[in-house]
Amino acid sequence: MKFLLPKEEITSEKLTRLVTDSFEKNGYVTFLCDETLLSGFFDEFIDGLTDYELEPIAIAASKKNSRPALFFIKIKVKVDLEYSLDFIIQTLLMNLDQNEDGYFIHGFGKVDDLKKTIQIFKKLVIAKDTKNKFIFRWYDPRVLVYLPVIIDKKSERIESFLEDWHFVFFNGLYEVKTQERRALFPLTFTNAESAKLDLIELSNIVIKQSLIYDEQLSIRQDEILESLHQATTQYRILHVTDLIAYGMYSVILHKDFMRSSRVSSIISHYWVERLEANSFTTAMDYLEENQYSQVKQECEEGYHG
Repeated sequence: MKFLLPKEEITSEKLTRLVTDSFEKNGYVTFLCDETLLSGFFDEFIDGLTDYELEPIAIAASKKNSRPALFFIKIKVKVDLEYSLDFIIQTLLMNLDQNEDGYFIHGFGKVDDLKKTIQIFKKLVIAKDTKNKFIFRWYDPRVLVYLPVIIDKKSERIESFLEDWHFVFFNGLYEVKTQERRALFPLTFTNAESAKLDLIELSNIVIKQSLIYDEQLSIRQDEILESLHQATTQYRILHVTDLIAYGMYSVILHKDFMRSSRVSSIISHYWVERLEANSFTTAMDYLEENQYSQVKQECEEGYHG
């Protein structure tokens, strides 16, 4: 997986060129679409196509006679691509908005045999850990982008399946490109991997809330995930609101903000009932916003020193 372009450098023209190049190279371009949050979002787009393939992916039960929310659609003729390109690009650009929950297009690229692809897709979606089987929505950019740092080599199986794929996450454009074929069988995760996978949704909430606080913040999703993991393992923070607060402080202040003498003093004085919900958040309220720069400076000096 490769980070191609940061958010600031992505334009509709660059995305248009990428989609068009994929079509010209392969003679088609396939999109993974998701209407989970807005049924019928793609209806008008689909109605305007003349020659295409659409294969639904039934992961969970859906209403009778209704199209499953998740599906592949393959555009096969240039006139259809030209007709739909503006809609496609604008939908992809929505993924850059941290306030956008839809992610209607998860990605696009070289997926030829849709029926065969979906058979494999379904096997990869059903994963298991040491306790249970569960639906693993690895295909969503908000999950996919984390996988190399969580499951390492196992993520290469997914990348092998995607083969030639592009997707847009809130911070930019990513590419998956591999020619190495790997055995594709259901994924099994260790307890440690499963624990980190459980933190992905919280990490994305931290990203969203941090950018609401300051849209100029520099954010790395892998560092947020690691901070949340540290919060649960080292500091035994388990409640959602406290984990979100911890994650936000790791972004706004420094990933090692707990090492600050000022923060340590506040924590030792005010974080008393540590198992209670909101106890960490309430304790950290004693850190005044005008002290943030002091904490950041202390952490940065300690980090570089």
